Amino acid sequence: MSRTSSKWNYIIAISISAILLVLIGHRIYSYRSYKEMVSIGSSVLESRPLDIVFGDHNANLAIYMYSSYSCTYCTLFFTEVFPLIKKKYIDGGKVKLIMRLTVKSSNTDVQDAMKTAVCVNRYGNYEYLHQLLLADSKVVATHEFRDMVNEFIDRDIFVAECILGGEAEEYLNQNLTDYSALNLKGTPTFIVGNRIYTGFQDFEKFDKIIATNLNK
Repeated sequence: MSRTSSKWNYIIAISISAILLVLIGHRIYSYRSYKEMVSIGSSVLESRPLDIVFGDHNANLAIYMYSSYSCTYCTLFFTEVFPLIKKKYIDGGKVKLIMRLTVKSSNTDVQDAMKTAVCVNRYGNYEYLHQLLLADSKVVATHEFRDMVNEFIDRDIFVAECILGGEAEEYLNQNLTDYSALNLKGTPTFIVGNRIYTGFQDFEKFDKIIATNLNK
């Protein structure tokens, strides 16, 4: 076995163990739907059960992020900017980041990985899988990752129904529909308040954007 393969085996084994531990104790799930509306001109964004939310659902300000794990600048945001936003605003309950996965690829591995991502997020601890995908989005094409997806399906009926029952696919398609309806261009794209910000934004700019919206 190659050193690279051994590395992925180890990382994925740790990820599976960590996520499954949470899934086991996560059978009581709140199915409430967050109905807050954010208007962008004539278009409307509505929080949905499969949204990946970082922070308190009841936070005062929502940042919507249309994102992809294959997007270099999305990764840069999560590694350099997000930790600062989290420390200053998210941890204190002022802001939540709602990540809308925007999957344009028809590749089966990519589609299956993103379905798994939103379903694991709904029923377990998403952080481990999130970090794995940030580290290398190409991991979804490995046999180890495919085995991990199958193990989630075999081990947890709720995740299985979410992935195989069409809910995840419908959610991802809705993200693409919204993306087109809002005439968004590229990822990452952020929506804060009633304004759209396209492309990578550094923390200094985000700090001003967030502060302005919180003070309204």
